[in-house]
This record gives sequence, structure tokens and C-alpha cells, in this order.
Amino acid sequence: MSDTFDRPVPGDIIAVDTGTGTAYVQITHLRAPYPDVLRAIHPVAGTGPEEIAKGNTAFVAMVELARALADPRIETHIIGHATIPPADRAFPLFRMPIRNKAGDVVYWWTWNGDALAVAPDAGGTDLPIREILPLDDLRKRLTALV
Repeated sequence: MSDTFDRPVPGDIIAVDTGTGTAYVQITHLRAPYPDVLRAIHPVAGTGPEEIAKGNTAFVAMVELARALADPRIETHIIGHATIPPADRAFPLFRMPIRNKAGDVVYWWTWNGDALAVAPDAGGTDLPIREILPLDDLRKRLTALV
């Protein structure tokens, strides 16, 4: 990797070495001051960015990918740019648990990238958790896909 670095933009497809194979993610949104929002992509037969982007979304997360791309010790790189599938173009709705002092979830909020709302039933959904997913945790989740 060169010393110059371009920040990833929505649509970029990024290859991530999981240790057991290569998995792919696509940047879907940038929302400062939060990390990149990405979708992990189920494997597909094609190897080009547009073919990879047609794969189904396995999960959505917020990850500091720019930092990983700039670090030569971490095996990630942008392989190209592709159209974001229509189902993934809207900013995803994230959920957040609100906990008491004992650590028990008391209630849930949802976050749409701009505002929070109380969401009593969000705990029983598959909405992604609003958290910054560490790169090691991303790799673990991606390993299950390859």
C-alpha cells in the first residue's frame, strides 16, 4: 500500500482478510462524527465489484475502516466501487440498549442517523446495535461468511 490514502466513500467495496479467506464489505453511508456504515456481503460467484455488490447483506455495522485501510499490518484494501443495492441506500435504523446500574436493559432506543426515539420492542428485532464494531470483531463475524 502506498503512503497516500483515499478515504473510502459510499459504494466502495473493501476486501477483508479474515484469516480463513477473503470477505467483502461495502461502505453505504458516512455520517460524521460516526465511523463508516457498512454492509457485510454474503459471498457470490463473481469477483468484480459490481458482482460482489449484488450479494445479499449479511449484517450492517459501524466500523473504523479508514484506520484499517491506512494500516499496512491489516489486510484490507479497496477493490473498486459499485452501485449500492436499493434496499441498502436508506440510512439503516440502529438500536441502542439503555441499561440500569446492574447492567440490565431497561428499555431501547432507535437511531436513524439523525435522531433518537424510544422503541420498546427494539430488543426483539434484528436491527443492528449502534456501536463501533472493532476490526477484530468484524473479522470474526466475516469469518462465518467465507
